[in-house]
Amino acid sequence: IPHKAQATTNHQSNIHATMTSYTTPAPKFDPSASGAVYKLASGHDMPIVAYGTFRSDNNEVGGAVIEAIKAGYKHFDLAHVYGNEKEIGAAFKKAFDEGLVKRSELFITGKLWNSDHDVDIVPKACDHSLNNLGLEYFDLYLIHFPVAWKHTGLDTPSWGKSELGDTPLIDTWRAMEKLVD
Repeated sequence: IPHKAQATTNHQSNIHATMTSYTTPAPKFDPSASGAVYKLASGHDMPIVAYGTFRSDNNEVGGAVIEAIKAGYKHFDLAHVYGNEKEIGAAFKKAFDEGLVKRSELFITGKLWNSDHDVDIVPKACDHSLNNLGLEYFDLYLIHFPVAWKHTGLDTPSWGKSELGDTPLIDTWRAMEKLVD
């Protein structure tokens, strides 16, 4: 019996030696701890709790973002299609100007919308969002949904009765990778 136990131990050691990032368990963290972060493959820390801005009412989201910063939120989840980037950008500017927080202390996630998947549109869509927000960079820029729709204009992201586009997802991904410094 000890021989079998030893064989199992050796087998498990071999398994652990060949584990990849896909099979390695996520690091343990306490989501309730102040400053709880998840380390990304890039080495950057991402706060695990984010303040989302989907379905936020106009003329209210800016104040809500300021209050979230005051409450200690460091990660903000945004998307152009939500239609509130300019108001959120004004709130960020106010927070920076009043010394509530520095840009470097925040982790800001933006998202590429479905109708902006065309390779030549990807950098324009990113710049459009950054300009709306008054920011120089995103900490994370994601593909919102892995479905390409026909481009309808940066000021008019499609929603509802949209037509499928023909840009392969891998081409959108490669265009997004070019955005990384």
